[in-house]
Amino acid sequence: MRKIEIIDDLRMRFPCREAEFDIGVEVGAISVLLAQGAPTIERQISKDALEQLRPIAERFGYVVIAKEDEDSLMSVCLSRWPQRPQLWVVKG
Repeated sequence: MRKIEIIDDLRMRFPCREAEFDIGVEVGAISVLLAQGAPTIERQISKDALEQLRPIAERFGYVVIAKEDEDSLMSVCLSRWPQRPQLWVVKG
């Protein structure tokens, strides 16, 4: 059982639950922030949660930067892809 960050500075534990439940909570909580369009999201999550989160984040237009942290967790930073400049065709 470990603490899972739901939103900034709010962590919860779910005693007597399987690891799969924790993964679902991690992915679900971050998915809500992605859907709300948060510019940057930083969390410590499990490696299994990262595998599930990566395609969701890309679908919402986020870049995922992850590095291995202590206790077999991953430090993850999700940020929006920069928007490309809008181009116009100019006749010369």
